[in-house]
Amino acid sequence: MKTKHEPDIKLNISQYFLFILIALSLFLCWNMMQGYIDPVIIAIILSVLTHPIYEWINKKCGNRSNLAAIISSILLNLVIIIPLFFIFSAVIRQGIISVNDINLWIKDGNIQRLAQTPLISEALAFIHEKMEGTLFKEIDFNALMITLSSHVGEIMMSQGKYAISNISSVAGKFFLMTFVFFFVIQDQRKIFDYILHLSPLSNSNENMIAQKIKAVAKSAILGTLVTAVSQGVAGGVAFAICGLPGFFWGAVMAFASLIPFVGTALIWVPAVIWLFISGSWGYGIFLLIWSVIVVGTIDNIVRPLFMKGSAGMGTLLIFFSILGGLNYFGITGLIYGPMVFGLTIVLLYIYDVEFNSFLKHQDNS
Repeated sequence: MKTKHEPDIKLNISQYFLFILIALSLFLCWNMMQGYIDPVIIAIILSVLTHPIYEWINKKCGNRSNLAAIISSILLNLVIIIPLFFIFSAVIRQGIISVNDINLWIKDGNIQRLAQTPLISEALAFIHEKMEGTLFKEIDFNALMITLSSHVGEIMMSQGKYAISNISSVAGKFFLMTFVFFFVIQDQRKIFDYILHLSPLSNSNENMIAQKIKAVAKSAILGTLVTAVSQGVAGGVAFAICGLPGFFWGAVMAFASLIPFVGTALIWVPAVIWLFISGSWGYGIFLLIWSVIVVGTIDNIVRPLFMKGSAGMGTLLIFFSILGGLNYFGITGLIYGPMVFGLTIVLLYIYDVEFNSFLKHQDNS
């Protein structure tokens, strides 16, 4: 029911035609920007989260917005981008060293000596016995292990070269993100005020949606980063204690923590198996217990704590938002997934408020 203050909107043909033109133009804009949309969205999210810092810097600079935006962009690079670049470079260097060590280890005949250990030799004999009379009875498992190990080394080397060749692409996206951040951070209020002005929703509903998106984005970014860094540090320390390259595998575990279901187990399970078959039972048991209790607990506590506390979503919704986001958007789905779920929750709440009387009438009918 309309109140006397609500405008009575009657659309004519020209207005419908305008809507069609707007939809087509937005569709074309989306297609043109699709390849660059991730750094743009990340820049907007970072500008929203760091806007209080920008406001403080702007006051210290005498309300000179350009200077404050420049300082904020420099701080963004110093705090986030440059450290990530050095970490990424160090991981690549350590990865190449590790692959070279693996290749030297293989060339020194350690695969054959490993196959002669009681545990491995008994396992190979058992497998060979069970395969007697099958097409696999002629397989030379020693040669197969050497071939597989060589291929693993080749794959790791090729992936390292591929990562190095794409540094320019990554650097370009970081530059674009910084460029967008510079302009959005100083004109944020004007941009959002204009977007909210175009929205037909009430001011209270618009503010509710904006606050929910901001809260979910903040909790998703913080939850993901804190969880990944914590698991990487914890895993790196354990690997270093076991005599393995701690910095490299800790960084790899931090990235692996972003993968649902398997997560860091993708890294520490093979490491535990390797320690067992190489005879380092004490280190293997230590790494197994540490990874299950310490590293696993971090993922089960830190991420839900950040996201549930700020975004108001339950653990089950957080799980499906991250899983679905990764499946649909890729790695950026760690942020987009929770944002979409959070927005949906707010829209359902607004729907409940706006149509409450109708819904109650339907419930009682």
